[in-house]
Amino acid sequence: MNAIKKDILDTVRRYVACAETMDFSGRKALWDADEPMPILCPEESAEPLIGWQELDAYWSHSRVIMSDLRSQATNLIVHLLSDDVALVVYDSRWIAHMAGPAHELPISADVRMNALLRKTPSGWRYFQLVEGPVDLMTMAYQAARRRASTLFPKLAGDC
Repeated sequence: MNAIKKDILDTVRRYVACAETMDFSGRKALWDADEPMPILCPEESAEPLIGWQELDAYWSHSRVIMSDLRSQATNLIVHLLSDDVALVVYDSRWIAHMAGPAHELPISADVRMNALLRKTPSGWRYFQLVEGPVDLMTMAYQAARRRASTLFPKLAGDC
């Protein structure tokens, strides 16, 4: 793997790792601060979030409604679109505990991520991120498979 792709993947991994401590300011720091119109399309949002005010409000709200968040990225693919712009596609699994006593059990989802990153003096930075959930049938299948491998670990390879 060449150094450019390694640097890009490092940025993505640092962005994903910010979930472990719910470090939304850390996530924001990995966005291109000079981008006049950053775009974030969270899977749970009916509309894209456009501009720093909307992204900041989303991250602030996320910190309030969740008590815990875990995330991982797999199957990362980098496609250089130019010397200073890259498309990164990857799969993400997140698990969150929502705040409040009514939410004892975590929620989770598997999401497809499409990120555009730009080379800046600070390194590679996001300027657009689109999350796309898998369809409901695939979600149900994946959940059943995970449950089966938990209940029957010896058969996990057969699931």
